[in-house]
Parts: sequence; structure tokens; C-alpha cells
Amino acid sequence: MKKVLLASFLVLVFGFLVWFFFLRSSVQKVQKAGPVIFFGNSLTAGVGAEQGEDFPTLVAKELNLTNVINAGVSGDTTTTGLARLKTDVLDKSPSLVVIELSGNDFLRQVPASETIKNLDSIVSQTHESGAAVLLIHIKFPLKDSEYQTGFKQIAKKYKAAVLWNALDGIEGNPQLMADDIHPNAVGYKILAERVAKAIKPLL
Repeated sequence: MKKVLLASFLVLVFGFLVWFFFLRSSVQKVQKAGPVIFFGNSLTAGVGAEQGEDFPTLVAKELNLTNVINAGVSGDTTTTGLARLKTDVLDKSPSLVVIELSGNDFLRQVPASETIKNLDSIVSQTHESGAAVLLIHIKFPLKDSEYQTGFKQIAKKYKAAVLWNALDGIEGNPQLMADDIHPNAVGYKILAERVAKAIKPLL
């Protein structure tokens, strides 16, 4: 009987340790009231589609979110995003921030190390504000392994969620793209479905 009780106790202890060290702290969920802010570049702003067809608006409808701010700025890099982070994000006390930045860094040949450094600062400050974070990863040729490594390190450090390869199957498909860079309304709808699915467990 004592052996059975001891075995049961050890199983419970092991289960608790697994939960405490690996599951409990993996991703931070929304912990406070406040707006959901979509912080990014022209993809977040919805370039390539009509007003109301941008993915933040579609996500808000899908998840019945009533307090949503689209802080997308066309041409934004991680450097310019970092410069406006306080005004456009932190001062609004968000509950969740969806960060979609790095594409223009890649197009302008900014070193991946600089991009990751800027993203780390953005996510760090956002995490310190108490907001949950979802990072949107866009796959880039040649340098993607560097970006993936950086995203993984940031996600682990700040308990951020990551939507990997968000434009998979959209980018390069002429039926889903308005131009070489931006999705059309149909493409944004697919992207919105993916983002909504990634946000849902955080709410």
C-alpha cells in the first residue's frame, strides 16, 4: 500500500513539475482589460484591399472584438516601429499586441541581427507593460533561418505567441495578391483567419 501511495505521489510531483516548467510559462495570455492593437506595416494597414478589408478589421469581426486599434503604417521598419511604440502602443495600455514587422527591413537589406534586436526591444517593452504578444512571422528567402532563430528566442524570452509563415500559400499566388508584396481582399481574408486562430487561445 505504501509503495502504491509513493508511486502515486511521485507521478503527481512529476506532472506538476512538467506543468510548472514547460506548460505554465510557455505563452502569456491576456491578463488585463484594454484594446487589442495591431502594430505593423502596410500589411497591417491593409494596402492592396479596400477599407474594411484589412486583416485587423476582419479578425475583430471574427472574434467579436469591440476595442481594436489598427496601428499599421505603410513603409514601417522595425526601427521606425520602435520609435513610435510608446505613442502608438504603450500609451494606450493594450491587453494584446499583434506585431507584424520585419518585411520592410528585409526589402531594404537591413541586417537580420539589427531587425531581431529591434524586435526584441519592441516585444520586451510590450511584455513589460503587461500586454500579451502575438508575433507574425513572414518567411523570407535566404535569411529565413536567421529570422526564425531570432523569433524563437524572443518568443521564449517574453512568453510571446508566434504565427509562423503567415503568408504561406498566399504570397506568390496571383489570385490572392494585389501586387508582389500585398494580398488582395481574398488574401487578407485567409490571413485574418490564421491570425484569429492564433489569437483565440490568448483571450
